[in-house]
Amino acid sequence: MKTKPIYILYLLSFFTIISCSYEENDNKFKKDYYKFTNDDSNKIINFNYTPNQIIIYENQFGEKLHFKVISSIYEKAGYYSSSTFSGGGGHLEHYYDSKIIRLGIVENNANFTEEQVIYIFSKSENIFKNGINFPIWNYNNFSFIDEIDEPTNINLRNYNYRYRTEMTINGHIFKNVVIIDSTNSVALPNAWGALLPNNVNRIYYDFNFGIIQFDDLYGKIWRVIYP
Repeated sequence: MKTKPIYILYLLSFFTIISCSYEENDNKFKKDYYKFTNDDSNKIINFNYTPNQIIIYENQFGEKLHFKVISSIYEKAGYYSSSTFSGGGGHLEHYYDSKIIRLGIVENNANFTEEQVIYIFSKSENIFKNGINFPIWNYNNFSFIDEIDEPTNINLRNYNYRYRTEMTINGHIFKNVVIIDSTNSVALPNAWGALLPNNVNRIYYDFNFGIIQFDDLYGKIWRVIYP
């Protein structure tokens, strides 16, 4: 009978050690998670793009371009060592918020990621990053924000705190607009076999919606028909 309290004491000690060990391991493998802040959220598109939705842009001559939504994903992503992302062979370093919106220009008949319209917002490495890939842009400035399938040719970092203006496009008011000029007056050759020329040299970008207007070198002004 005297050994029973000692036996119970041993059991309690054993479970205490195991519990501490698990807690130690949990803390050891717990990863930081870099979330979008309220300030970041003011620079992220909040329009609800849904897959297969068609966004129409029309110019002054009645011509139309149809941007078809491929995906709109807001997720907790993983950052891996060796400059790899999403499980690319390295060790998980931390988590971060990411939002990526992809659209294809129907008339462009393109099959490559580089020919998609992509809006990218990322908190990887605890640094807010945002950019656009606009396939018919006439300035060659390709880079990648996180992964190789997230190319951009317009870095929005220099526009995040620039003065924003208000514009009315086809009856809809956009209140957070910046104007982005390529400063290039020559159309670029298309390297991906798409049909449309890379001749857009000015973009009107609304931080709540995305691109609301773009102008090309031929004098055509393409304005969004707000869905």
